[in-house]
Amino acid sequence: MENLLSKNIKDLIPHREPFIFIDKVLSAEPGSIIASRHIKEDAEYFKGHFPGQPLVPGVLLIESMAQASGIACASYLNKQNGTSSKNSELYFLSRVSDVKFKHAVLPGDTLVIKSDVVQYFDPSFKVRVSCEVNGIVAAEGELVLTKQRGGAV
Repeated sequence: MENLLSKNIKDLIPHREPFIFIDKVLSAEPGSIIASRHIKEDAEYFKGHFPGQPLVPGVLLIESMAQASGIACASYLNKQNGTSSKNSELYFLSRVSDVKFKHAVLPGDTLVIKSDVVQYFDPSFKVRVSCEVNGIVAAEGELVLTKQRGGAV
């Protein structure tokens, strides 16, 4: 498997600014990833969520976990196929299951995002995800990502 730790995030996921919600890969195994994201204090969404008491919206935590999961899914398939290159397929978030928000994520925090492939049922993956701040779980749950086929999910 290629060394994901040395790769630029833009080489691993199709997202671009302002919608990249992971900064780097901290560790990776086929089907499992730990990534991080530093929450910038001047992020645009803090102007409205919530003025005077900024808080990272839960949907952006889910998106961070989904982006990391796309890398985990690609690495899982690369291992299954015996390849070491980036899988060129796109993975779309198709289900959010039982996600619980347990701790606020604030400006200046650094998220540690974990994703593990639980099940692969072509064209979809079920992943177990979590994100933590200073060792405290901020959110956790399960997601389903589906490979793009013929322009549709």
